Amino acid sequence: MTGLLSRLTGRLFTPRWQHANPAIRSAATDQLDPDIPEQRKILETLILSDSALEVRHAALTRMQTPERLLPLLDRADGLVRERLVELLSGGQDAPSLLSREQLVERLDDSELLSAVAARGDNQQLRLTALARIDDEDALIQQACHNTIAAVRHAAAARITSQTGLERLVRDAKRDRHVQRQARDTLARRRADAQEADALTVSRDNLLRQMEKLPRQAWEDSVPSRYRSLLREWERLPAAEHTTQQYFEDARQQAYKVISDHESREQAIREHERLSANLSTHLTEILTALTHARDDLQSRERVNDHDFASLQAQRRLQGERWRELTDQFSAPSELLEQHQRLQQQLQNPLDAWHRHQLAQVELDAALVDNDIEQMMRLEREIAWPSGLPMTASLIALQEALANAAPAISDEAQREDDAEQPSAIDEAASSALDAAALDAEIDMLEAQLDAGKLKPASRLHRSLRDRSEGKLDAARQTRLRQLGARVAELRDWQNFVAAPKREQLLDAITTLAERDDIGDEQRDRQHQLLIQQWRELADAAATRETSQAFRTASDAIKQRLTEYREARKQAREHNLAMRQSLCEQLESLDGHAMDDADPDFLRQIRDRAREEWRRHTPVPAGPGRQLSHRFGEALTALQSLIDNRAGQIAAAKQALVEAAEALADENSPARPRAEQAKTLQTRWRELGRAPKGEEQRLWTAFRAACDRIFAARDQDREDRDSREQVRLDQWQALIERLDSWEPETLEDAAQLDDALKEADSLGALPRGKRGDGMRRRWNGILKRREQRLDELHAVQLLEEWQQWRDLLEQHAVADASAIRGDISEVELPDTSAFDDNSRQANAARNMMRQAEPSNCSAANERLAELRVHLAILFEAPLGTEDESRRLTVQVARINQQLGERMEREEELDEVLDALLANGPLDWDAWQTELPRFDALFNH
Repeated sequence: MTGLLSRLTGRLFTPRWQHANPAIRSAATDQLDPDIPEQRKILETLILSDSALEVRHAALTRMQTPERLLPLLDRADGLVRERLVELLSGGQDAPSLLSREQLVERLDDSELLSAVAARGDNQQLRLTALARIDDEDALIQQACHNTIAAVRHAAAARITSQTGLERLVRDAKRDRHVQRQARDTLARRRADAQEADALTVSRDNLLRQMEKLPRQAWEDSVPSRYRSLLREWERLPAAEHTTQQYFEDARQQAYKVISDHESREQAIREHERLSANLSTHLTEILTALTHARDDLQSRERVNDHDFASLQAQRRLQGERWRELTDQFSAPSELLEQHQRLQQQLQNPLDAWHRHQLAQVELDAALVDNDIEQMMRLEREIAWPSGLPMTASLIALQEALANAAPAISDEAQREDDAEQPSAIDEAASSALDAAALDAEIDMLEAQLDAGKLKPASRLHRSLRDRSEGKLDAARQTRLRQLGARVAELRDWQNFVAAPKREQLLDAITTLAERDDIGDEQRDRQHQLLIQQWRELADAAATRETSQAFRTASDAIKQRLTEYREARKQAREHNLAMRQSLCEQLESLDGHAMDDADPDFLRQIRDRAREEWRRHTPVPAGPGRQLSHRFGEALTALQSLIDNRAGQIAAAKQALVEAAEALADENSPARPRAEQAKTLQTRWRELGRAPKGEEQRLWTAFRAACDRIFAARDQDREDRDSREQVRLDQWQALIERLDSWEPETLEDAAQLDDALKEADSLGALPRGKRGDGMRRRWNGILKRREQRLDELHAVQLLEEWQQWRDLLEQHAVADASAIRGDISEVELPDTSAFDDNSRQANAARNMMRQAEPSNCSAANERLAELRVHLAILFEAPLGTEDESRRLTVQVARINQQLGERMEREEELDEVLDALLANGPLDWDAWQTELPRFDALFNH
């Protein structure tokens, strides 16, 4: 009792939405308000977990707001999704369109958005849902099957993959626009891909050509090809960074090769310019040396500065002379002149050198007035006559001149040993003030120039000679100059001391270094030695000099193998240069008379390159080889000039031929072909001398341009005429196309059109001409078929008249056999002419004659039928083969004199058919259907 009561109590107080009966639970949902949170949770529980479908459906019906169903979407089955789609798509109980659009804009579920895009009640709602879809398969589905065209087009516009576009082309049968748009997009992509492939191929081709350019053999067209490749690359769209970098690297390599070659060519041109102006440059050197010699001889007195300038000028011009003569062979007269000038300059310099060596003794002799010493020094110096003397020599001459009167003639004839004593006794006068002033001025000039050695020597000489014999002013000036000498010595020692230490450290370090090559070591060693020598004896000590020499010897010891290798390399270069000279010399006299000057120029240029490449060489033999090489090149250049001169003469003849051809009045096309032959001959000849080549080419090209301009003008005129003819043909075709024959008399218009076509001539070859020819032939064929049809109709009509007449004659023939003879009258129609009348009369006469056998007429009737079949090209049976042969032989015999027209032959057959009789009625009835079949054929 208690259990039953508890069950009843439980049932009584259990909520209806939890009732065991699904119908009661379903009805209970109507009492639940989704706006109340507790009741909305109950509805959600029913939607998610109730086992009865009608209960879940009833609970979903109460949920009329999509926002309340969205949280349940991931936990519920398809029923919730379907209800949500219904609400969002505008179904029963759907909210406003604006709220639905705002909600759709926040959705991320692709399946739900696809359903809304497919079932939405508004186009904008569908477009909003479509905009939220990112899955391409869903977009393809919408583009193929959506019921709204705008949605299909919007979906198709967002499909970009190759596979998706191909699916659209295959599946979008509902919308041709979508299909066509996808097909066009694919076509554009294919075109873009082909264009990209073509661009890639073009870039790869340009890149390969640019990479190949610096590796190929040099040609004159390489720079222009480089610029052309660069322009073609720049015209293409920008490539990716890697490809662009590859091309830039290849371009830089090609540019370097071209720049190097142009530099070499510039050097060669400079070398050629120097070679061409060799005599001028050598003459300038000789002129400079002559001016230096004349300038020295034009002075009243000379000093160390004058001889230093002369020596510097001689050294400078000598270096220029050696540089030029090492490269080229100088003319013999200039060589002789240079040797004479060198000797003329060497004599003063030797005298000056002897003067320098004797300067100290000379100064002492002047101070001591030692006449004997002065005379000896004068003989040792041996100053050339005509050369201005120094101040010391002038003083010497004056001293000797002053001492001369005191020496008697007898003493002069005595032994030379006695002369100095006599002169000493006579030369006790005071020092020449002018000579002293000159020497003091020279001392000051040497100090200003920083020349310590000659200044110290001259100061010491002046000091020793003038001690106690100068006035106060000169003594003060000499003392000041002495102070300057001491100051200069101290300064040079002060400056040279650290420099010597630096040079000593540098050469010691250089002797110990192992991280540099022998070539660099040798170069630095020579530089250090040169800098050491420039210091002279400033701050020089025995220890530093010995240390420097020891380090230098150590470096020389380390460079023994290098210097030996360099010596061998120079000897090798000398041997290669000698071999090169022998090859060039062997070429002279063995070159063919028709040798190409361009080939000879290449030999010359390559010989120069080889000559420059094999350097250095030993100085002495190298100078001789330079002279020999220059002579060989001169001989080769003479051969080139001779061949180029011959080519210039031949090209001049071609120019004259081209100009004569340009002035002719013959047809332009054959003249252009002849001009091409002349151009081929021009290319085969080679190059004339540079300036002559340019002049001849300008004239030849001008003449050829005139010829080709005439050809082009003739072609343009011909094209204009062809264009006019094409237009006339076009008008004729249009006119004939718009005309349709109605009767056989209209055939005259077709004949006129054919005559006009014959007068216009054949259509030219080409796309337009071929198209017009096909159209013309088609129109002609249709018009001829139409005329044939009209002719067939007319012929059939005429046959009906002939058939009636022949039928009457056949009836009359049958009546005549029975004895009833009658005549058949010829109808008065255009189908019958005079021949027909004669045939008709003959047939009537045959009938009036005595009755005869009809077998011959019957056979003749069959032959005439076969004749008509041959004319109409109709098939015949095997029983008519013998008749065919008979008819053909008869036709051949009949047409031996003149070929008959088809119409004339038909008229003759019909007239013969009319004149053939009398006929057997059965035979006629047998043949008549066959005749009808022929005319219907």
